[in-house]
Amino acid sequence: MNMPPNLLPADLFFLAYLVWFLVLVQAVLRAPWRAFFSSRLLNVFLGSTVALMLLWSFNVSVTPGLGYHFLGVTVFTLMFGWSLGIIGASLASLGAALQAGTLASLSLNALVFGVLPVSLSYGFSYLVHRHLPHHVFVYIFLSAFLGAILTAAFTVFAAVGLLVLTEAYPYARIAAEYLPFLPLYLFPEGFLNGLLATVFIGLRPQWLKNFDDESYLNR
Repeated sequence: MNMPPNLLPADLFFLAYLVWFLVLVQAVLRAPWRAFFSSRLLNVFLGSTVALMLLWSFNVSVTPGLGYHFLGVTVFTLMFGWSLGIIGASLASLGAALQAGTLASLSLNALVFGVLPVSLSYGFSYLVHRHLPHHVFVYIFLSAFLGAILTAAFTVFAAVGLLVLTEAYPYARIAAEYLPFLPLYLFPEGFLNGLLATVFIGLRPQWLKNFDDESYLNR
């Protein structure tokens, strides 16, 4: 989805810029910069951010403001955590906005499709990591696959709620033209994130922030 500036009130975008700025400040202050640079993950982070931006540039639109595109945010968050996830998703939002020429709605899109899904993915993976057994299949199917599905679903409903509350579209139209396609979107989103997590576990487990061989594979 993408929030076109002509559909929503200008005051909403101003408020979104304020909230986005405050979240970014927290992310920059909390980011583990020393460990990040010492572990030589900078190139991985930059490459993943560009991949995220390119992923967001491909979408299927039902009507202006209503469309589907892969988020890919869940595995991105599993790789870098909340702080760097917020920063990377914000950079990807900026790149996608520059490419599409939608800078006027950048703040709202960054919040709804960047900050929100990163926070949801981080919270869900934290609960799985803390309360469930440290098993590789738990990590793949819950933190990555199911986490991506739940995150994408909540993000879509948050965006739909925003469009309905601002009277951009009536709910009846969204329910008839947009939501019936939601199941066709959620499973591929979960599959993409689960597949990438599986590949990283097999080839580059050090790229996943809260995954380690000792805890998940050597037990």
